[in-house]
Amino acid sequence: MKTRSFSIFLLKAGYNAHNSLKPDHQLLDDFQAQNLPQGASLFISDRFKTTPWWVNYFSIGGNLEQESKGALIFLPVRDRCFALTFGHIYHNLRDVSYEYDFGLKVTLNSLEPKELKSADIVDPGASRRKRMQVPVMSDLTYLDFDSNSEILKSLTGKVKPQYIELFKNATGSTNLKVGLKLEPDELIVLCEQLLDLYASNEYLESFPNIQKIAPEKDPLKIEKLDTSLLEAFINKSDELSLSIPDIVDYSDNIYCVFKGRKGISPIYTDISLDEFYDYLGDIDLNTFDIEKIKSFSLNLCNEEGITTKAYNIYRSFIYDIPFDDEGVVYHLCEGEWYKVDQDYLAILKDYIDQRCENTSLPPYNHDNIAANKRSYSEENYNEDVARNSLTHICLDQTDISPDGYTQIEPCDIVSYNGNTCIFHHIKISSRSSQLSHLFNQGVNSMELLILEGHSRDKLKNLIEEKIQHRDLDSFKRVIDGNDYKVEFGIITKKPAMSKSDNLPLFSKISLMRSLRALSLCRTEGVVSFIQDISPPKESYSKYPRITVVVSLDANGKNEVVVDKNQIFPQGKKVMRCSQEITNSAIGSKYMIYVKASENGDLSTSHAWESERI
Repeated sequence: MKTRSFSIFLLKAGYNAHNSLKPDHQLLDDFQAQNLPQGASLFISDRFKTTPWWVNYFSIGGNLEQESKGALIFLPVRDRCFALTFGHIYHNLRDVSYEYDFGLKVTLNSLEPKELKSADIVDPGASRRKRMQVPVMSDLTYLDFDSNSEILKSLTGKVKPQYIELFKNATGSTNLKVGLKLEPDELIVLCEQLLDLYASNEYLESFPNIQKIAPEKDPLKIEKLDTSLLEAFINKSDELSLSIPDIVDYSDNIYCVFKGRKGISPIYTDISLDEFYDYLGDIDLNTFDIEKIKSFSLNLCNEEGITTKAYNIYRSFIYDIPFDDEGVVYHLCEGEWYKVDQDYLAILKDYIDQRCENTSLPPYNHDNIAANKRSYSEENYNEDVARNSLTHICLDQTDISPDGYTQIEPCDIVSYNGNTCIFHHIKISSRSSQLSHLFNQGVNSMELLILEGHSRDKLKNLIEEKIQHRDLDSFKRVIDGNDYKVEFGIITKKPAMSKSDNLPLFSKISLMRSLRALSLCRTEGVVSFIQDISPPKESYSKYPRITVVVSLDANGKNEVVVDKNQIFPQGKKVMRCSQEITNSAIGSKYMIYVKASENGDLSTSHAWESERI
């Protein structure tokens, strides 16, 4: 019998053919099949023929059309239900309907630990993904998997002898991809065995370190975690970020649209949480709950807006939350909550705390102020530190990379103390992705200075350009002396005495990895918390705030128009004002936020702040 490829999903308890498909799916359920397993339900994707865009683009003659077919089979087994997908059809399943660790756990239990071929690995702290492949079957060590900081998302390899009759090779991630030589009536027995493999913890004997970061499955705990996530979303917390929950080939042009209760969004060329907030517009975030968040999706698309992959927004969030009463930290990644092993957490804390030290740098109070609005400025801080010191020089935005290479900044500020040259890397942020970039920058620049004499020469030339009244010989002496120290300075309002507790989980993991890398370079690495004493930053709208006045239109009805001496023409009508403003007495004036459409029409929202004057 010919081997056929199967893609198998395990639905969560309580999900089946009746509640697992997205409401807007266009699958057909009226096809007849004579060889379906008992109790199975069949759905077919039978799209109309379309003409590829490049046919008209190049004016190609002939009848060139393409069509896509697919099938989705729901198969009840014991008290659970499987979904078997064929073709590009799985995205019709609701993201909340299936087990995300099914394929990986079955694969871990069924593969020979020393017969692995490929692995997809996620570093949640840096929102970074990698695919490792080896030409000869190997173990996880050769696939460059770091159990201290990474999550294994997919694994491919050769199965153990006892499972060879089921399948010879398996690839597991969310789903299980296998080649099968089975008749349709044998699929139920296969799925029963897959259920047993999913329930087994035998894999812990072969992969004992795989559980340093483990998924959280307790519904009550997840409900509590989701409540914290919801608060962060409503308050637009900096701790919350958005990322594509997949390995993406950026050789293709990546675009995205958002989809949800507000309809289809414009096509965005960048993918971040700011774009999602922009898409939501004036929707009151306080009306959201977790289910409403899950009703929105991030859809990767081509330049024409045709969706290639779709992800639930909830699945695209990245978020950390500590539970002090348990002594653990939970991390949301790809729609799943992960709990970090307590022993590993203690090791992490001890390692970083020993390398936290008080900084000699001054507190931060260097905001940019424009139009009475404050914003943080690392540039102002770095320049001011250097301006007021004879032993510090600002090297922000400079470059020591070899010719033809991508820019590598040596540091933000360079200084010396005795015979030691200190490289200060400064960041105003506590986001994992931002800090991971900071830590990697410190390691990369140090490796370059140690290995490349040309880079050290560039550094000395940069210092000479900026030396002014400082002692050039002292700077050159410490650079040539090779006694280097790297200080990661994090500007924060959190107390320095809290040390590593000031950092989110995967920032700690990234920091420990970077400090260890510096140690291998025989370079001391430390982290310091620079006190932020700047005034609070008041929130403000991205839309201009203007004065409007209530007046009568040509029909004698109240309308709201732009007052004199504003950035828009006097008398310009403002639409969508609240009833409170529109029904006010003629001549009443208000300060409101407005947005202008492409054709110049002005509008506001009743949900936006307004002030009567």
